[in-house]
Parts: sequence; C-alpha cells; structure tokens
Amino acid sequence: MSTPSSVTAVETARQGLCRMIATGELRCGDPLPSEAELCERLGVSRSSLREAQRMLTVAGALEAHPGRRCTVSTMGPSQILQGLEMVIPLLPLDRYLELLPLREVLEGHAAAQAAARLSDEERSRIVALARRLADLDPGPQAQRLDAEFHAAIIIGGQDPLIATLLEIMRRRGRDYHVFEEEAHRELKAVSDTAHLRIAAAISDRDAEGARFLAMEHVRVTRTWLEGIRPGPVLFEA
Repeated sequence: MSTPSSVTAVETARQGLCRMIATGELRCGDPLPSEAELCERLGVSRSSLREAQRMLTVAGALEAHPGRRCTVSTMGPSQILQGLEMVIPLLPLDRYLELLPLREVLEGHAAAQAAARLSDEERSRIVALARRLADLDPGPQAQRLDAEFHAAIIIGGQDPLIATLLEIMRRRGRDYHVFEEEAHRELKAVSDTAHLRIAAAISDRDAEGARFLAMEHVRVTRTWLEGIRPGPVLFEA
C-alpha cells in the first residue's frame, strides 16, 4: 500500500510535468527532459517520476516509447479522450443515462453541421442507409447498419473532437438492445421513422430541422432505456 509521502511525491511529479506542458515549456511532440534532470528539478525519486509519467500517459497527455523518453502527445481527440474511452464502456445503465443530455446536444450539433456541409453524394448515402435500415428486422445486421448511419452523420459534422466523443458514448449505447426483445420490437419502426426524417432534413440542407430531429431521437431513446432498462449485451462493430 502506498504511504502518504509516496502519494505526495507522485502528485508533486505529476503537477510539475503538467505545469511544464500547460505553460508551453514542453510542446506537443517534445521529448521530456532526462529522468535525472526531472528528478532533480521536481525533487522526487525516479519511481515517483515514472508513476507520474504513467498516469499522464493513461490520461493521453504523454506518449510512451520503449527504450526512449516519453514525448508530449499531439493532444488530438483520441489522446485527450482516451480516459473516457476506457471508462464509458464500463458504465452501468443509470450512469450512462446521465450522459444522454450531453449526447443529445452533440448529436443535434453534428446533424446540423452535416446538413450544412455534406456533398450531394454524401447526403444521398445517408438517405439510402436510413431506407436500408428500415427494411431490416431487429438483429445484428440492423445494429451494424444503425451504427453506420449515425457514424456517417457524426463524421459528416466535420468536428473530430465531437465525433470522437460521440463515438465513445454511442459505443456503450449499442450494448443496450431494445428492439430484439419480442415485447418491444414495434419500437424499431418508431426509430426507423426518426432516421428517415433526420436523413430527409440533411438531404434538404435543413440544418435546424436536422438538429431538432436528432436531439428528439436521443430523447426518445433515453425514455426507452429508462423504461425498459435492458441488460447490456456487448456490441462488436
């Protein structure tokens, strides 16, 4: 078990490294100074420094390179969100539901951006995906096509940070299968109608209509999850 002094030393090292990155002393891609230099500067042992570096690597701030010094990461979406990527797939339903208001806003924004930015060919593809999905019965193929439909919209929003965050959140959402249960199979038709309406708004370049419909779709999904409370069945794309 760690002693209070060792915890303090690790935190001292972590804060020191964070200050060097936050002030711009160390920039994206820069290697860290040598262990000896950092230990002397921060007043910590090598073991405390290495633990602090490990913590910042897990958080996405540093990148480890076997046999070489750690470097400051690019701070891109995949790096800064990798902590969430590890935790969100583990959330129980009640905790996941707490994320749905944020997902609602972000999906609305992505749909509005997609309506404004996508090419004619890309918008036609989204409409085609919605129609194909509506023709499928609940099951793995429909799950995969649903993921593809929403990914096309989210990526079409052309905001990598929001796209990465939404993909992490939606990945856990796909573990809760509502339509496959016999008592709730009719709900897929409601979902299919929502998809078709969202696709039509994007096709018409109706950004605000797409925003409203995408947000409404997430709100309805949240209502289903709260009422049905399905158990998670891990989804593999």
